Amino acid sequence: MVRSLQPAELTWFVARSLAFLGHLDPHGLAQRVAPRLRHTRRDASRCFVWQRDGAPSAGVVALAPEPDDDERTLRFAQPWFEGDPFDLVRLVAELSERFDHEAAELDLVALAVGQKEHVSGLLAGEGFDLDVVRTLRFELAEVPPLGLPLALEAWRPPVDATLRELVGRSEGWRLSDRRWAWLKRVSGPFRPDLWFLAAEAPDRPPLGYALCGARAVGVETAFGLTTAGVVPEHRGSTEMLRRLLLSLLHELAAISPLGRVEARLSGHDPKLVEILRSIGFQVGAPRPLLRRLPS
Repeated sequence: MVRSLQPAELTWFVARSLAFLGHLDPHGLAQRVAPRLRHTRRDASRCFVWQRDGAPSAGVVALAPEPDDDERTLRFAQPWFEGDPFDLVRLVAELSERFDHEAAELDLVALAVGQKEHVSGLLAGEGFDLDVVRTLRFELAEVPPLGLPLALEAWRPPVDATLRELVGRSEGWRLSDRRWAWLKRVSGPFRPDLWFLAAEAPDRPPLGYALCGARAVGVETAFGLTTAGVVPEHRGSTEMLRRLLLSLLHELAAISPLGRVEARLSGHDPKLVEILRSIGFQVGAPRPLLRRLPS
């Protein structure tokens, strides 16, 4: 069965997690960390174990989205197991049933390479794929020269189908209703004025897109770049995607000149990450995750 912890069990849970990571003195380190745990009741309520007869055999931290969250991602961390590795699979599967969510992530940042591969293989049957995510950030006060801009058209109901088809064709897969709805909320409440079709001119066919959200408003708005891309005909060159991104930055700077743009991008699209780096984005360290996105 699955159960959460009592506050008195929190140090034990930390020790089991450290032991799984291969720490030489997991119990000693857990005891030293314990006095720094200020919210033991809250933290214990987020730690779950799989237990049948005897001691728990698997554990994970699970942070469920709140009912009114726009981004409905269930986040897991600190996975461990002893004995049957599929007890971890059973634990994650039952928690996925228990908590309402659209997407799920399991953080693998502290695991060794072999452990990442093992856990990834275990959870592949639950729909998780191994990815390496990078967090990027750009201050809009530092927008570089625009060069040759593209014309950006904001989302309107009549262009929804066109934009959806363009994104699917550019990404190379069909966008389900669930994935399309998730994309509209993953970077904050849906803002039609921040979803763009891009073209050489307003009367020309669209050749790219940029989908953004915003979690705050004002002169220091925090924009979230969900994704951006160009049609397959232009994917062989970086020029068009670079023009699209520069046009987007100038558009966002006009809305919030002291704002910033943040993005969490998949390692499956290294070209986009490198182009963003080349125009001034700060790129964070790679973070390995198991991700399960809406089908």
